[in-house]
Amino acid sequence: MASGQTKGVMEDEIKSADKLQRVSAEQVDFEQRNTFFEMLIKSLPGIFYVIDDKLNLHMWNRNAETVTGYTYDDIRKKGVSEIFLKEYLPLVKETIEKAFKEGDGSVEAVITTKDGCEMPYLFTGVSAHIDDTPYLLGIGIDISQRKQAEDNLRESETLYRIFAQWMTEGVALMHGSRILFANKAFAFILGHEDPNSLLGQDIMEYIHKDFEIYFKDLITSVEDGQSKERYFQARWLKELKEEIWVEGRGIFLRWKGSPALLMTIRDITGIKLKEITMQEEAAYLRRENITLRTSIIKDRYRLGNIIGKSPAMQEVYELILNSAATNANVIIYGESGTGKELVAQAIHEMSSRSGKPFVPVNCAAIPENLIESEFFGYKKGAFTGAAGDKPGFLDLADQGTLFLDEVGEVGPNIQAKLLRAIEGGGYTPVGCNKVKHSDFRIIAATNRDLLELARSGLFREDFFYRIHIIPINLPPLRKRREDVPLLVELFLRIYSPTKRIPSLPGHLSEALINYDWPGNVRELQNVIQRYLSTGRIDFLSPAKHNQAGLHTDITPREDTSDPFNLQEHTGHLEKSIIMDALNKYHWNKSKAADALKISRKTLSRKLKRLGLC
Repeated sequence: MASGQTKGVMEDEIKSADKLQRVSAEQVDFEQRNTFFEMLIKSLPGIFYVIDDKLNLHMWNRNAETVTGYTYDDIRKKGVSEIFLKEYLPLVKETIEKAFKEGDGSVEAVITTKDGCEMPYLFTGVSAHIDDTPYLLGIGIDISQRKQAEDNLRESETLYRIFAQWMTEGVALMHGSRILFANKAFAFILGHEDPNSLLGQDIMEYIHKDFEIYFKDLITSVEDGQSKERYFQARWLKELKEEIWVEGRGIFLRWKGSPALLMTIRDITGIKLKEITMQEEAAYLRRENITLRTSIIKDRYRLGNIIGKSPAMQEVYELILNSAATNANVIIYGESGTGKELVAQAIHEMSSRSGKPFVPVNCAAIPENLIESEFFGYKKGAFTGAAGDKPGFLDLADQGTLFLDEVGEVGPNIQAKLLRAIEGGGYTPVGCNKVKHSDFRIIAATNRDLLELARSGLFREDFFYRIHIIPINLPPLRKRREDVPLLVELFLRIYSPTKRIPSLPGHLSEALINYDWPGNVRELQNVIQRYLSTGRIDFLSPAKHNQAGLHTDITPREDTSDPFNLQEHTGHLEKSIIMDALNKYHWNKSKAADALKISRKTLSRKLKRLGLC
């Protein structure tokens, strides 16, 4: 053989040997990887299996043998169906068939171990073709703990439902205002036999319109997480028409991840009607008593410190007496200077709270940053300058009356907190975590239209309806001119520096009666004081009265004072200047003090010294 041919044969043999060596190495590598994956699969937790479409077992991991007690050979001989409870076999076979057709499937089933134990498992599998043979690769996961938890939860829910259904109190669970669950007692209170007929209904349909705002606020406070529990007494509607009284609690909780309201109620209609009847009887007796006590005063056209014989004031007297006979909140409407605080004091002094404090609050004069601490008090160290505990207006008014003058100036935040205190929820002093309670009656006063403010969103409607129970409208002085002479006589008597009571000339009396009095009784009081001090009658709108000659110097009385007593004359002059400033700024003390170039505190001290407050 030629050398060239020999060389070619040798090269072919070398290539064949190399190829054989590579194939051998790849086979070894494949077998090693196969062994690794087989070991991995066998060590996997759960039951790992591989079956073909004839349900023949091809793989059964080590954990499957440990859990079931069946070896790979056992399952090969007896079949996969050996491990399942018989009632689950149809579902298992149906799922396997579906998995081979659709590519995957899952099923919950109970297996039985070799020693007879039963265990719930979740089996999932995916199908694959290997060498044109379909296989199902799957894993089974023990769900015993989950099933036990579900069973416990179902059992607990069943027990709670049974307990709730047979409770004598009405129980309902609501998301927003929609009813999710109601027991038999709750349905019965609302006039239904079947609790299921309430599911999905809006609870607001069954709440009397007078309490709608309150319950909207309750639901909102629960949804916002503002409160955990609220007690209430309210009128509801049975069968959407018959009025009933219920009391109960709304409790905040979470239901399926969302805030919900658990409400318990009981029907107190009989108790409430009896209570209302007793209150009405007591109020009637108290009114009769007050009427008897004040009949002599009314004959003299006076009730307490209030003067007036006009029909309008007689109506006010009746309202004062009726208000004093109850414990309901009162709102007094009237222009500035009509005597709103006098009316509030009269109601308090004639009420059952007369022996307790009357706490007047000028809401417009309290700075915004101090209003909460003023109303609810504060604890030592609550803020810079809080050197000790200080009681608030609510503490001071306990068992008595809280008079809120210019209540329209109170902000929504304080309104909400006052509302909570009125409804029995208490209040918390600044810097304190302890909730306090106070039994107080509110008498409020304003010269603004609170209803219009509420409708426009500038005043809380729920707070408005809590204080607007007994409204009293004070007439302006221009609408009760027949009372002017009585008031003039009173002020002349009070402010005359001598025992001799001066009288006014006829033309001055007539001018006083015909004047419109934009500052009302307060302006008349100031005019008389100035007249006694300076001998002049000056009005806020003098142009209308020049023809009456009111700006001529008039000596109202015989002057018995010392003409050289500088202190006396200086006092009269100071009083006159202060009155002019107060009248100019409609008794706004801050503006008057600024005009007089003195502090508000100094002005208040002078007013007290001069007997003007």
